[in-house]
Amino acid sequence: MPRLSHVLSGLALVATSVPALAEELTLEQRLAAAEERLASLETRKSEAPKVAINGFITFAMEKSSLVEDAAGNDLSYLGSVDNEGWNLNRLTRAGLQFNSKISDKAEAVVQLLGRASDDFNVDVQWAYVGYDLTPGLTARAGRFVLPFYLHSQYTQVGYAYPWIELPSEQYSVIPLDTMEGIDLTWQTRTGNISHSINVFWGGMQVDDTTNGTTFDVQNQHGINVRSEWGNWSGWYSFSNSEVTLDLSTVPPGLFTSLSMDKRYAYFTGLGVQYDNGSLFAMAERGRLNLSTPFDWFPQTDSGYVTVGYRHGKWTPHLTWAMIDHGDTSEVDASGVPIPPANVDASFVLFSSYAQRQKSWTLGTRYDLTPGVALKAEATHMYDFGDDDFRTQGLFSGAVGSGTPDKGEPWVYRLAVESVF
Repeated sequence: MPRLSHVLSGLALVATSVPALAEELTLEQRLAAAEERLASLETRKSEAPKVAINGFITFAMEKSSLVEDAAGNDLSYLGSVDNEGWNLNRLTRAGLQFNSKISDKAEAVVQLLGRASDDFNVDVQWAYVGYDLTPGLTARAGRFVLPFYLHSQYTQVGYAYPWIELPSEQYSVIPLDTMEGIDLTWQTRTGNISHSINVFWGGMQVDDTTNGTTFDVQNQHGINVRSEWGNWSGWYSFSNSEVTLDLSTVPPGLFTSLSMDKRYAYFTGLGVQYDNGSLFAMAERGRLNLSTPFDWFPQTDSGYVTVGYRHGKWTPHLTWAMIDHGDTSEVDASGVPIPPANVDASFVLFSSYAQRQKSWTLGTRYDLTPGVALKAEATHMYDFGDDDFRTQGLFSGAVGSGTPDKGEPWVYRLAVESVF
């Protein structure tokens, strides 16, 4: 018969081992629960949209030489740049772009833009959802930039191109704005040449700073093709739309009969670019035409040629650009006369929209560090018309002011540009 002391010892051993076993089971349970929570968090993390944020900033200052018409009226470049001081806000801007990967095939993109000229009030430049229908075919719906020009997709990201300001003769023909709509982009190849073929449909409103009215553009549709082969790339775009413009509110109220209601308009553009990493050259041509009553809107032709060379951190470049209007003989003079001189109203509108000038721009870029560039450039403008018809080009002044006649039209720019 076991001694009492042995029994008590056994009971004590059992008593001390039970809490240890309970503690061991509790620890295992805790570890299992923690692993379960971690797995749940990892699952939710993998399912959550991944957002990439990028941004860009441009700080630019510009000033023009003294420019006057024959009557001594001061003229300013694009209505805001003159010789009285440095303009610090026309080209200064900042933006943020958010790219969210919703799934393997879908993404959402939002780009916000603030301009110093608008007190940095936020404007949505991009806001669309994209979906890969096939590996080479993508559909988008929402707001995106008008795909008219060679550099349309990054017009606001100054760091992406050599100039401080894109050649105005080409890029001011249609105000750089956005459209709401849908598009399809097909990536394909023919031999060694890759192509990006884009078709689009939508609408937009274009503010007319000349008369304070708005062009309402509907059924905007077109195609653009970008092809790349080695150091070469080419660009073609064509768009067609229905344009409505109400001129009944424009003083002195004699332009009502010249209003447009769903009139045909088209724009076509061609571009080519060569870039071997050091030497680059590019050129664009464009044509805008509107079918207006009495043909008061002039056909507009524009274009530029640029050459440049990258040498270390320096990139000097030279650009020649032009813009020209159609023949005034196309204007139907049977419109409404404006007293007291009885000038035809259709010719008045033609004169306000007609632009003609040529320019040379010499500039340089210095890459201070990856993501930050310093730029400087000077533009000289000339040839504002011929003996039959003279325009203000891209200058403007007081009501009734004329063609630049006194002084040499120069515009000087300095800028700091960054991407991050």
